Amino acid sequence: MIDPDAAWDLRRKRRREVVERVVERAELLSPSDRALVLAYYRDGQRASDIARLAGEPVRALRRRLRRVVERVLSPRFEFVASRRLTWTPTRRRVACACVLEGYTLRETSRRLALSLHSVRRHHDAVQAMFEDEMDSGR
Repeated sequence: MIDPDAAWDLRRKRRREVVERVVERAELLSPSDRALVLAYYRDGQRASDIARLAGEPVRALRRRLRRVVERVLSPRFEFVASRRLTWTPTRRRVACACVLEGYTLRETSRRLALSLHSVRRHHDAVQAMFEDEMDSGR
């Protein structure tokens, strides 16, 4: 497992395998996060250039990039990415929105036109499965 803090500035450390993993998993991110990750890691654009194009402060963009990389390298992201196709369509959509794309429960509820209760129920079920797997050490 890769430590997200140590892997944050992937380009500077030239950790090819980690960069490849982040870019590979970018397909599972929301469109805006995917564009950010690909521009920075695959295309080698500077954060300042991306921020200027996006119209946001450089510090905010770097913070956002750091959060996205931490999420992509997390065991929970890996768990959902590898198991999502075995779940019911609703559970899969909720897990992808919350864990892979990084939306809040409320945002997921709105985006998927589901009740907050239903989203929370599926989210909690996925979390319980993840914790069970982590406890069993598989």
